[in-house]
Amino acid sequence: MRILLSGGGTGGHIYPALAVAHELRERYDAELLYLGDLNGLETRLVPAAGVPFVGVTAGRLRRYLSPGTFTDLGRIPLGVAQALRHVKQFKPDVAFTSGGYVSVPAGFAARRYGAPLMMHQQDVPPNLANRLLTPFATRISVSFPDSMRYFPRDRTALTGNPVREEVLAVADCDEAQQAALKTRFGLDPLLPVVLVTGGSQGARHINQAVADALPRLLPVCQVLHISGEKTHDETRARAEVALAQSDPALHARYALYPYLTDQMPAALAACDLALCRSGAATLAELAAVGKPSLLVPLPPGFTGSPQAVNAEMFKRAGAAEVIADRDLTGDHLCAALLPLLDGATRRTAMGNAARALSHPHAATTLAQAIVALAQRKSAR
Repeated sequence: MRILLSGGGTGGHIYPALAVAHELRERYDAELLYLGDLNGLETRLVPAAGVPFVGVTAGRLRRYLSPGTFTDLGRIPLGVAQALRHVKQFKPDVAFTSGGYVSVPAGFAARRYGAPLMMHQQDVPPNLANRLLTPFATRISVSFPDSMRYFPRDRTALTGNPVREEVLAVADCDEAQQAALKTRFGLDPLLPVVLVTGGSQGARHINQAVADALPRLLPVCQVLHISGEKTHDETRARAEVALAQSDPALHARYALYPYLTDQMPAALAACDLALCRSGAATLAELAAVGKPSLLVPLPPGFTGSPQAVNAEMFKRAGAAEVIADRDLTGDHLCAALLPLLDGATRRTAMGNAARALSHPHAATTLAQAIVALAQRKSAR
């Protein structure tokens, strides 16, 4: 059984697809091919996971107008032509897309050569790529109940968002195991840890606010900060300036990393509270490990902000608090974080609410649905 997978641009699209790939390979011994963007993060993550990879020139479907908008639109026909060539050669029995602009040429090409398409929607509202693919999708899977209203009922099912096996493996760690994980990052096992991450691309505004807030945060907690590779040096410099007049003993409570791949599940399990964006993959991992969060959704572009809708859903469920990106400063951050750090009972309740939103078997459910589509095609 040959299965084409696609999704890219950010780790939020790639990791769920790789979770499904793991299930397809382990349970069904499927032959896989991952079609991604030649310039995307998937060029590194997919081969590292042992999945065969081919790249195309994907035109980015931007959320905002910029000089690159029209240039990228011009690349889409080239990407489709390249995808058609790869799909024709691979001859997949079925295709699975997990979002991102590269999924558009992959999905079109799969349908052009007769492969059924399982399209996965991660955020609550559909992005432009999935709106374009919806008419071509054989089946549609969604991460959250609130997404059902956007798609045809007869083709759509709630599966949850796939989470990496490595995250599920640490989902139920106890206090002793959490303490050991804190020690792994050079942190005090007895003090609460705030995990800060802007996703695979980083988030400059979050980094700036966190650096400015460090003198007020570190007396009461530790900060495990993943800045993103592009903004690592500037974040370190800003943090050093902010901490210049503080007690040197507090500096050891701040751990800054440019990016974590293999160690990210351990960081999630080690933390007591997460400060992060609200992409669907991030929320699925927070739910899996049952962690409370302070969410800062990506600012809206001309197509709106799916992350704001995601964050509001988590807030309604009692799993998170939310700060708009436009309101984010060091002062606002402290005003929101310090009460949470002072309220262990509240954090526990928020973590339990997050875990109630988890679908730990999403990857297995999706793999079964994908295989069923392939088998139905073969039976015709």
